[in-house]
Amino acid sequence: MVSKQGGGDSLSTPMMRQYLSMKERYRDEILFFRMGDFYEMFFDDARVASEILGIALTSRSKDRDAIPMAGVPIRSVDTYLPRLLKAGKRVAICEQVQDARDARGLVDREVVRVVSPGTITDERIIGEKSNNFIVSLVVPGKGLGLAWIDLSTGEFQVWEDARTGAAIAEVSRLSPAECVLPESLARGLDEHHALREVIDNVFLTPMPDWCFDADTARRTLTEHFGTRTLEGFGCEHMNAAVRAAGGLLHYLQETQKNALGHITRLRPHSGAAHMLLDPATRRALEITEKFRGGDREGTLLHCFDRTVTALGARRLRDWLLKPLVGVGDIRSRQEGVQALVDSGATLDSLREVLRGVHDLERICARISYGSANGRDLAALGTSLEALPAIAGIVGGLDCHFFAERVAAIDGFEELAARIGRTLVDSPPIPVREGGIIRDGFDAELDALRELSSEGTQWIARYQQEETERVGIPSLKVGFNRVFGYYIEVTNAHADRVPAHYIRKQTLKNAERYITPELKEFENRVLHARETAMEREYGIFCELRDAAGEHIPDVQLAARAVAEIDVIAAFAFLGRDRGYTRPIVDDSDVLSIEDGRHPVIETLLPSGEFVPNSIDLDSERPIVVITGPNMAGKSTYIRQVALLVLLAHTGSFVPAARARIGVVDRIFTRVGAADDIARGQSTFMVEMQETANILNNATRRSLLVLDEVGRGTSTFDGLSLAWAITEHITESLRARTLFATHYQELTELALTTPLVRNCTFQVKEWNDEIVFLRKVVDGATDKSYGIHVARLAGIPRGVIQRAREVLARLEAQAIDVHGRPAFAPPREPEDEADGEDGARRRALQLDLFQNANEPILQALKSADIDAMTPLEALNYLAELRRKLV
Repeated sequence: MVSKQGGGDSLSTPMMRQYLSMKERYRDEILFFRMGDFYEMFFDDARVASEILGIALTSRSKDRDAIPMAGVPIRSVDTYLPRLLKAGKRVAICEQVQDARDARGLVDREVVRVVSPGTITDERIIGEKSNNFIVSLVVPGKGLGLAWIDLSTGEFQVWEDARTGAAIAEVSRLSPAECVLPESLARGLDEHHALREVIDNVFLTPMPDWCFDADTARRTLTEHFGTRTLEGFGCEHMNAAVRAAGGLLHYLQETQKNALGHITRLRPHSGAAHMLLDPATRRALEITEKFRGGDREGTLLHCFDRTVTALGARRLRDWLLKPLVGVGDIRSRQEGVQALVDSGATLDSLREVLRGVHDLERICARISYGSANGRDLAALGTSLEALPAIAGIVGGLDCHFFAERVAAIDGFEELAARIGRTLVDSPPIPVREGGIIRDGFDAELDALRELSSEGTQWIARYQQEETERVGIPSLKVGFNRVFGYYIEVTNAHADRVPAHYIRKQTLKNAERYITPELKEFENRVLHARETAMEREYGIFCELRDAAGEHIPDVQLAARAVAEIDVIAAFAFLGRDRGYTRPIVDDSDVLSIEDGRHPVIETLLPSGEFVPNSIDLDSERPIVVITGPNMAGKSTYIRQVALLVLLAHTGSFVPAARARIGVVDRIFTRVGAADDIARGQSTFMVEMQETANILNNATRRSLLVLDEVGRGTSTFDGLSLAWAITEHITESLRARTLFATHYQELTELALTTPLVRNCTFQVKEWNDEIVFLRKVVDGATDKSYGIHVARLAGIPRGVIQRAREVLARLEAQAIDVHGRPAFAPPREPEDEADGEDGARRRALQLDLFQNANEPILQALKSADIDAMTPLEALNYLAELRRKLV
């Protein structure tokens, strides 16, 4: 709402009436009202913006009824817009839509676009390697319908799933900047706890429920795409997804005031074709951002991104967050990588040609918006010129992956040639000031330019003639946009100025004049210049419109180039870092020989990273990993998970050899933090993540567990860790890496053949230890935590006391056989008859039975009152003998 306090008669001016009319239609937005070279804001908009942006709050007058006013320069708008959006504001951009020369009185203005976090298209704000998604959600009862668009590229996808958790994980993967949802759902978000949690920090935009009505949404989509049904897109019967997509498209049409011509197709997202990575797993593995701080540097994406185009960089991020699960699709990508690795110098040639391809997706978006400039079209032309060379390189490889993509990058020769013929080699950014069109392209334009260029020679000749005629050696003929052409004479020669000179402007040390002859020349030349600029702009718009007709085909070519770039980046890494092609099949094997961490290896000097192996299958799918603090347990288990993930993207992996049976999901329980805002402790977060794993993992999943149970007391935590691991062995049998400091868990290997133990080697020498970083079979009996504390600088006295306490605890925590004495035997769910069942129960009793239990029972049952002193002493001696 506009607060009209103040203003007086100012409110009745034509300009303010025009402003108030606009503001009435955009009450909830900050209205940027174009006035010359500034966007001005008034009333409450000015007050709010001045506080958020830290700009001066002024007024249109100095009287008591002054109207509050604030403004930002148009050239700096990209600096201010993100700050307003971050503060939760939308901005309506009101432009002058009429040439001031054609206006009779007030210039016509219209709101040309409403900017919100999800509708930003400028890569200077969102980054050329990042997407900026706006999502839409509907919850039709069971499950969830989802649609998302990146306006900067035109990518439009839909998905629906009866598993709300899977759809919510997809929303998290997208990291949307804005979420559009029905008003009824926005009001009832408290009933959808998981959904509310994932969009808690997302800019929410409620829209009327009728926008998401099935018939309305379908009509919005079919009218936009010019089709009768959605069958051609493969989503005709995806009711919930179509509702979400129609509501989202309606919102964008309302706010962008644009035909959105670069949104040319709707693609159903196949959740079944990709590995689902929940938020906890993406954070723990630091795929695209660091666990703490959210930085990109040091992540898998940062260390793995060797793409050479913005298109490829965004596609790589997408592939890392959506690994494939189809063996055929994975092998297709691998074949592309292998073909380039084997091609020798061809790989380097391909990457060099790819460097010449600009961001075709975003160029298409700007063409659709009508905001593309000469440099954009020139970049389009040079990019299209590079496509035949790319097709020639990869088309010569015997590889199905490349053969499919070559077809998409063919057929742009005519458009590329037209752009090359039309535009100069380095067009200026402004499109209305001339200098864009190449000489010789248009005869009429050439004639106008020739007339205009004659002016330079005419001015030089005129200046010389006037200097000689009036006898003023410092006389100068010049030009500026405000006063046009002029003759400048310094005050020292004012007495020599001829009578027919007409004074035009007074300066501090000179006067400027005009003559009838100079005025006539000015009219002729300026008219030619203006006509030439108008002609150039018309030719440019024709070229831009012609390029717009090719947007769907250019977008397909851009997608193909992006995927070729990613495969080339995989090949480059595989060749230069000595990666190997993993065998990916439908087995249950997870075997990696001499694997290396793909991130840490790049951060350490060459040769310092110690490789390690893993070997799991259906017979022994679970490994319990123990070892000292700082030995590398967490690095090792993350390493295995990352190599599995990379194998599923089609990449080669840092290992000597690898065979990986397809994994449907990677689950991690690594690290923890309080979620104070929701009243959740570290341990609560830990248990929620563990519950998600136990409830959703399958036998095809990979579980990576690090220190489960450490967030509570020792006995509670150990009990939970034991029970969780037993559940995995008995119910899930998923491939599992369980790193723990609970050495007692190593006893599980004695109760089931599904579990084996591994530990990290250390070398002890004179109260010092050396971490060898090598995984070997077996279990550790020390954690060396006190040693690590000493290295961290804990005072000597504290260290000594800790050693004394540790010795006492260890003495009490184990039985005479050196086994844990902390839990009663587990009763089997069914009585297994026969020798095997008896042996298993006996083994469990042996593991958990208190070795001193018979002595305690004897003491409890002894009738001490009936014994003589000598009998009591003899009885006590006998019990002592049994203990020893």
